[in-house]
Amino acid sequence: MRRSIPALVTAALAAGALMLSGCSAPAASDSAGTGTPVRFQMNFSWSASTAGFAVAQADGLYKDAGVDAKIEQGTGSGTAVQLVASGQADMGVADAVAISQQIEQGAPLVIVATDNQVTNIAIQALEESGIKSVQDLKGKTIGLSQGGAHAFLFPLFLQLNGLSENDVTISTLPFASLPAALLQKNIDAMVGGHDTVVSLEQQNAKVQNFWFKDYGVSPVAHSIFTTKSFAESHPDAVKKFVAASLKGWSSTIDDPERAVTAVKQLQPDSRDNVVRDELKLLLPLMCEANAKFLGRAEPDRWEHTNDQLTRSKLLKAPLDFSKAVSYDYLPPESELRSCK
Repeated sequence: MRRSIPALVTAALAAGALMLSGCSAPAASDSAGTGTPVRFQMNFSWSASTAGFAVAQADGLYKDAGVDAKIEQGTGSGTAVQLVASGQADMGVADAVAISQQIEQGAPLVIVATDNQVTNIAIQALEESGIKSVQDLKGKTIGLSQGGAHAFLFPLFLQLNGLSENDVTISTLPFASLPAALLQKNIDAMVGGHDTVVSLEQQNAKVQNFWFKDYGVSPVAHSIFTTKSFAESHPDAVKKFVAASLKGWSSTIDDPERAVTAVKQLQPDSRDNVVRDELKLLLPLMCEANAKFLGRAEPDRWEHTNDQLTRSKLLKAPLDFSKAVSYDYLPPESELRSCK
């Protein structure tokens, strides 16, 4: 079926809303057990994508900071944002596009730190498909999951590369089903990321990757956020949680094998080789786009994000990022890890 750009975004938000009905935060929580309680909603499960939080939890960094971190695994950025906005979680991590869209709709959210300076999303096609360029996607069937950043950013990828929503056919599938659908040739290409790259490669598939960041789609990506009311009423807890999380990510950069072990500790069925290979693709994103420090996206990056999202109509009007983003909850610059 063909989907318009507004329809894709609406569907993604609707999917997140549907997942919220009749339930609280997804999956079981992992709690440090002492200190100021912070309910933290991740956008994904324990994996390479959340390895820094896993290290901080497994190594007791939250506990040492005086935070009782109750961490929930997630099922997508859209859902994570809605859970925090609705008060079912105090803080979360999600793609900045999803956070920005909720802020535009009136959600009193504020971004307090950034994990990935650019997105890890890519279009993937089998080399034998004949898809050698983005323009070759015209007339093809693209597998896409809803409820997360993939659905939010795919329309922007099309627009910035001279394609319209009418040029492709969207096949909506669960994210976990996309690699199999591609290998079985039920779809011509898929919207995946570092995790599906590794999944396909480990099945000996020869894949052509079109990384969004290399094709003009470079807004700020995964960021830590909270509600303005929680930040105002618990500023120390927010600061401590952010600082401990950044320490966890810094440790992951220094010792990826420790991160592999931490993920295994929290997610026993995780596969070490998968986490290890995914980290090789993911960790460089934390200091891309000329970032100065781990955890901090500079004001010009937010201006760029504003421009991309408004030009693509993912935002109806520019956000006031002086209100949507706060640097007040980051550690002092002297304590931030330099990206240089």
